Amino acid sequence: MKIVIIEDEVAAASQLKYLLAQTNTSHEVLSVLDSVAESIKWFTSNESPDLIFSDIQLADGISFEIYEQVQIKAPIIFITAFDEYAIRAFKLNSVDYILKPLDLESLAFAIEKFKNQRLIQRDKLNELIQRHAFSQKNYRKSFLVRYREKLLPIKTSDFAYFFIENSLVFGQLFDGRKFILDFKLEDLENQLDSHEFVRANRQYILSRPSITAIESFANSRALVKTNPISSFEIIISKEKVTSFKRWFENG
Repeated sequence: MKIVIIEDEVAAASQLKYLLAQTNTSHEVLSVLDSVAESIKWFTSNESPDLIFSDIQLADGISFEIYEQVQIKAPIIFITAFDEYAIRAFKLNSVDYILKPLDLESLAFAIEKFKNQRLIQRDKLNELIQRHAFSQKNYRKSFLVRYREKLLPIKTSDFAYFFIENSLVFGQLFDGRKFILDFKLEDLENQLDSHEFVRANRQYILSRPSITAIESFANSRALVKTNPISSFEIIISKEKVTSFKRWFENG
């Protein structure tokens, strides 16, 4: 069985390979891919594996972007720390959806399902639909930011964008002020409404109202203009341009 692993955490990829060895399943790991861009490049230049183990949140986006741009016939076992993507995952050629932390029992069960080519049980899918599709996720509505000796309450809608500068995360307000935030950009991405905010690249999360123009850029990339004007150029990679434009148009 030829396997490809899509995982940007080295420790998680190593643990998966270790647990795979414990399942006594004859297999060969063809490649460990750690980004959307690298995965698209690999799948467009290599034959399809027998099975894919895929994390969802990667350093440069979410793995669904891979499957939107490359036709992949191999079954996929998703392994992720977040359960809100379950419905979207099952619309793909998914065998199972395992929540981290990964354990041997869950992995062995997923592989057994793959071997027997079992279909996803309808009652499990219905349960996921009831649990996720019709429930409103509680996105962050406000922040308490440090300013001198005080904590200032600021509505999430007042932020134009969030960005990294000198290893610090800043929140840029529409009124021109910016504050250092005690969050990782990845944490913010999970807490913000994906309809109103988008991860543009490793450095920026943009709000929809902040975007004033999307311009063509070198090598099929895109340059995003914002208000307030950003300190750095906001470049959308070639791999993410299509999904970024689709997100903006569906607002």
